[in-house]
Amino acid sequence: MSLLHTIKSQWYKRQLTQPELADMFAPPPEKQWVAIDCEMSGLNPKKHHLLSIAVIHINDNTIDMGNGLHLVCRPPVMPTAETIVIHGLRPNDVEHGISYDEMLALVLPFISNRPIVGFCPQIDMAFLNPLAKQYMGTPLPNPVIDIRELYNRRTGNRTEGVSHHGQHLSQILTKYNIPDMGSHDAYNDAIMTAMAFLHLK
Repeated sequence: MSLLHTIKSQWYKRQLTQPELADMFAPPPEKQWVAIDCEMSGLNPKKHHLLSIAVIHINDNTIDMGNGLHLVCRPPVMPTAETIVIHGLRPNDVEHGISYDEMLALVLPFISNRPIVGFCPQIDMAFLNPLAKQYMGTPLPNPVIDIRELYNRRTGNRTEGVSHHGQHLSQILTKYNIPDMGSHDAYNDAIMTAMAFLHLK
């Protein structure tokens, strides 16, 4: 863990309003990560909303698929027909979802101090961090690993790598013969992200 991350983590810890989450600020464990994927009503966190989230532990070279979380949330605004074709979540699916605070009460202890692994996780974090800050007084302090960046470093060529969000996780899956379980389902995407990470870490 870098000195900058340590300093930032300690500063965040002083803002914490949920003392039971203090373990999140401990140094990351060795060979333990958490794969994460979110489905949102769009990509702009200022006007769109989190709809579902999946988190799965990665322990050394094992994905703990039997012990993950896949939660559907109730957003303040119901998804529209234009976005349903992307994420597949209808108003009927999310109107009985749990609140953001209920989701965070489950997800944050599950993440704990593990580094977060995702595909373009900066977008997921842009939705999660404001909710976390409202809930516990601080954004998530965890290191964040983008498997897209790992892949680009592995290929050594930005033009052949996955250089932006418009390019898809499926490229990495194809490269390493990882089965495509179907995208835009948070749990499937989290599992595929975890499998890709095991090839790239």
